[in-house]
Amino acid sequence: MSILSLCKVFKGKSGVGLTRFDHIGQTVSNTDFLSASFFYKSLFGFDIDASQDLPDIHGLVVSRTALSKDKRVRIPLNMTNARSASAQRFIQKSKGSGVHQIAFACDDIFAAAKNIDSEKQLPIPQNYYRDIEARFGLSSEMIRKLQSHNIMYDQNDEGEFFHFYTEEIHGVFFEVVQRVGDYSRYGEANAFVRLASQARQEKK
Repeated sequence: MSILSLCKVFKGKSGVGLTRFDHIGQTVSNTDFLSASFFYKSLFGFDIDASQDLPDIHGLVVSRTALSKDKRVRIPLNMTNARSASAQRFIQKSKGSGVHQIAFACDDIFAAAKNIDSEKQLPIPQNYYRDIEARFGLSSEMIRKLQSHNIMYDQNDEGEFFHFYTEEIHGVFFEVVQRVGDYSRYGEANAFVRLASQARQEKK
């Protein structure tokens, strides 16, 4: 599947498909992390979230999001000081900072997942689904549906979040998300599982 064909995922008669960009992730060097945040704040008046640590199997990745006032434009910025962590591997491959992730929103995550070649989806290990079943009290039927499409899940007081990833394609990976209620985060609790799965894919 090419990037072009992925971006043109079929939008059927029921209106199910990719509806818009949800967020675009950018990796920068550790020396550019603060200046990149200042760039979006000074030029566009974006708000800058507090930094968060995302555990990578090779070291911590630090992330913060530049967010427009109306919250319609979201640009997570990632950096790391660990030489083998995912952010640094991207910089080495791309020879510098750049966009590493494009996330699309959808109305129905399960229908959208069916439109994308399952062989191009990032595989999620079975133990992840045992964990969220216990953590959130999800039904066995919901767990089965999530697992069959490598869909990850999160919830908080604002709402629910469903998302899945593709394998890396030409240096970029894609994410498809469905936000339920007023959920405004990015499923950060799932980051370690995603990063570990991407590291395994790179070794193949």
